[in-house]
Amino acid sequence: MKPNPSSATALLSAIRRAGVRQFDPIDFPVPRLMWPTRARALFSEPERYIARTRANPDYGKPGWTRDCGRRFHRGLDIAPLRAAPDGASVVVRFSDCATGREYPSEEPGFTPEDDVFAVFDGVIAACNADSDQSDLGIFAVVRHIMAGRCIHTLYAHLAGLCAAAGDTVVAGSLLGPMGRTSRSADARAWMAIAPHLHFEVIAPGGGAYDPLLFLQAGLPRETD
Repeated sequence: MKPNPSSATALLSAIRRAGVRQFDPIDFPVPRLMWPTRARALFSEPERYIARTRANPDYGKPGWTRDCGRRFHRGLDIAPLRAAPDGASVVVRFSDCATGREYPSEEPGFTPEDDVFAVFDGVIAACNADSDQSDLGIFAVVRHIMAGRCIHTLYAHLAGLCAAAGDTVVAGSLLGPMGRTSRSADARAWMAIAPHLHFEVIAPGGGAYDPLLFLQAGLPRETD
C-alpha cells in the first residue's frame, strides 16, 4: 500500500502539541545515543555543529532564537558535515534587532552532503515522503521507550526516506539523506543559505524537550 502523507502529518499533529513556548525539564536519565548525522563537532566546535546565518549566529539553536527573540524554536538545526555551493543565490529578509526592521539580502545557496540517523532504538511512528504536505518537508518520526516513558524524535527537511512507518530501527539506523525540503518557499530559502537537519525531541503529552541538552546528555564526547 502506498504511504498516505496526510496520515503522517495528522499523526505528528496528534503527538506534537502546537504553541509550545518552553521546554519540559529532562527529568530522566538520557540513555547512550548515536549521532543523528555524520557531524561530530557538538562538543568541540558547537558554532560549526549548529546551523547559523550570517546575520543570526543563534539561528539553529533551540529556544527564543528566531526573529530577534520573538519566536520560539523547539528544534535544533544541525549543520551538515559538508555543504557544497549550488551556484544559485537566494534573497532572504534579515531582521535588524536594533531597529526592528527587516532588510533584504542576497546570499549564496548550498546543498547539504550528509545523512540522518536514528539516535536510539525504536519504531518508525510516521513518515512523510511528500514535501508539499508539510512545512517540515520530508520527515520521519521515531517512537522510543526511554526510562519507561514514550518519547518521539523528529527528523525533518530530509531529501528522501530510507525507512517506512512501522519499521523497527536501532540506534544508528539510516533514515535518509539530509535535504532542504518544505512546502514553504520561505523555509526553502532559509535552508538554501543554512542547510540543516531539524531535530526535535517530543515529550509525553506533546511538549518538547530541549534537543540540544538531550544530545549533550546522551552523546559520546568525541570530536571530528
